[in-house]
Amino acid sequence: GPKEARVTKGAPASPGPSATAGALPDAALPKGGCGMILWTLDIERPIPVFRAVSEKGAEIVVDGKLRQLALAEADGGAGFGVYEIQKFTGDGLTVSVRVRFGLGFEGGSYLERGLLSIEKADGWKTVIPAAGIAGCRAK
Repeated sequence: GPKEARVTKGAPASPGPSATAGALPDAALPKGGCGMILWTLDIERPIPVFRAVSEKGAEIVVDGKLRQLALAEADGGAGFGVYEIQKFTGDGLTVSVRVRFGLGFEGGSYLERGLLSIEKADGWKTVIPAAGIAGCRAK
């Protein structure tokens, strides 16, 4: 009946990834640091969404707030302080990152077929395809 129709209409549309993971204020590796930076795969305007610095943790912007994460698990091939499979936790989030090492360049490597899975404490989850770089920055 009309009551059911109203219920369906009132259901909130789930927000797209852009509403959730925002651009990092600083998308560079610190001097003397190794790590990874991932961008969204938006062709027109890729935004830097994830930064991990070896032995320092990671950063992500979720719901407009910069969140600090710590490395909880790492597995798979490694280079430049980065692993192919990593899990970070902190600030009510669990962020799983999967990447494949691609072509290398001086001091780093391209990261391909990246997947960033973000899960909030309340069970809300989103997956963002990403690509980026792993590397070490000179002091």
